[in-house]
Formats: sequence, C-alpha cells, structure tokens
Amino acid sequence: MANIVYGAPYMPPTPEAPAWTGLPMTWTCKGTEWPLTSPDTGLFLLPGVRGLGSVTTERHSVSSPAVAGSRHEGVSVLDREVFWPLFVFHDGGSIDWMHRDRAFWATMDPSDTGVWTVTHPDGASRSLRLRFRSDGDKASNLDPMLVGWDSYGITLVAEQPFWTGEAVVKSFAPPPVPLPFFDPTGPQIVNIGSSYSVENATIDNPGDVASYPRWYVDGETTHASMGVGETIVNVPFTVPAGSCLVVDSDPDLIGATLYEITEDAPSKPSERIIGKHLINPVDKTAALGEADFAPIPAGQQVPLSLTLTGTGVVEVQLPTLYRRPW
Repeated sequence: MANIVYGAPYMPPTPEAPAWTGLPMTWTCKGTEWPLTSPDTGLFLLPGVRGLGSVTTERHSVSSPAVAGSRHEGVSVLDREVFWPLFVFHDGGSIDWMHRDRAFWATMDPSDTGVWTVTHPDGASRSLRLRFRSDGDKASNLDPMLVGWDSYGITLVAEQPFWTGEAVVKSFAPPPVPLPFFDPTGPQIVNIGSSYSVENATIDNPGDVASYPRWYVDGETTHASMGVGETIVNVPFTVPAGSCLVVDSDPDLIGATLYEITEDAPSKPSERIIGKHLINPVDKTAALGEADFAPIPAGQQVPLSLTLTGTGVVEVQLPTLYRRPW
C-alpha cells in the first residue's frame, strides 16, 4: 500500500517593508479630518508647501560704539507662517465638487484653529495648530463648476510655532501601605495617611525646548506639591477620594480645576476626557495663591520636586515640542 505524506503548505516569505516611504499629512478641524497627501481623496497639496522648516527667530542684542560687534541678549521665537498650494477636484459632477469644496472651506475659519499632522515612517507623528489667514485674494480664470477642479494658495499661521509630538506621561504613587498589625484584643492599626517625597523623581523631555506640564492629583490627598527645582506649587487643600485636581502650568492655560471622577473613568488620569470622565468642575486656581510655574527643560532624567500626603497619585503629562516636523 502506498503511503501518502502531507507536507506543510508553502508559505511565501513576508515582503520586506519598503526602504522609502512618504510623509502622510492630515488636516483636522471642526470634527472632520482631511488627508492632504493622497490625490485619490480629491484634495491634496501641490509642490511649494511652506512651514516644514525650522522656527523663525528674532535675535536681541546690544551694541556700543566702543566695542566691536554686539552682545547677545536672547532670542524670541516668532509665529510660524504656513503656505498650502492646494488642489480640489471631483469627477462626479458640479454639485459633488461644490459640496467637497464647501466642506473643506468650512474648516478655514479665522476665528477657529485646526491641527496639521505629519506621520513619520516609523508611525510616530507631530502636529501643529494652525489658524487661517488668507487665500491671497485669488483670481479665478475658470469656472470650477464646469471643470470640476480648482487650485488655491492658502496662508495659515501657527501662533505656537513648535511642532508637538507625543506627550510624555509619568505617574508617582505612595509606597505600599505597611501590613497591618493585628491585635486580637484591639482594632487593626493601618497607616493610611503617610507623607512622602519622591527624592529621585525624574522625567525625560525628548523635545527640543522646555515645555510646561499638566499635573494631575488623584485623591485622597490632604496636601501635595510639585514643580521643578526650587519652583514648587503647593496644593494646600484636600483632594477627596473620587476626585482629581488638574493643574495646567502652561502660561496660556494656567489654572487648577477640581473634578469628580466617573465610575467608568480610566485609572490613568491623563487618559480621562474632561466632560466625560471628569465632571462637575470647580475652579481652585485662587486657592493656589500666587503660584509660580516652571517649565521642564529638554533633556533626560530631569529632576522633579514632588511631595504628597495621603494615599493618592500624582501624574505629570508633558507635551514635547520640536523645532522641526521630523
């Protein structure tokens, strides 16, 4: 009798990833996302994009007739101007083209902002928040309703000129509660309110420049302080269990708000959504007094100043800011 031997089916090798890939870009505004680098979508950028370079700076210096040259006093980073040469088309007819063009231009609102995102070949991304400035007083040489396409030259501005990468998040919790000492003749003795300091607390800032963090304090805590070096912000009030204090140190957003945490909220404070997981806000900014917030400089293992009294958790969320988009 002949024997039949079944072998494993042939599995072709996995094709290698291409050595060269593009730089996908998107525009997100008013709840819609527009791909900017795929002609198949009917809207894409043409050659001549500006805004992908480094920041523009203004040098401050002093000079004297008695001394050659000048003395450097510092640098100001200016707004970033962005220019998009854009092409919009639709081959489905006049009405379809008009609806696509209208929907895109609804995002070009000078009173609002949107986010320009570039995705790197390794999957990481950086983004820039933009505001519409001008379409250059465009002169029309054709009727787009007849041909189904039109091109534009759009000028936007990034009032915060640094590209923002993925935030760095780090949590700090108190040491484990000691095992309770049980006395059969009396109650258990458990230490639940110890004060501790994290002497070696550090965080990495992989960005190019200093960045202001957002701090989260989960209750229950009766006192907390956090900061960089000797610039420390004290929280002199209790954050109850089931509540979260959010402290923004960015000069444009500075303030402190106490929220209730919903039952379905993520355990990590930075993953919660305000209005969904953090509700019933109470402004506590005045209770912090004249708080002086410090940015976290760029670098690795940047030391933090951190203390906490209670059983809560402190988490720091640090935006990463870059001069260039990759």
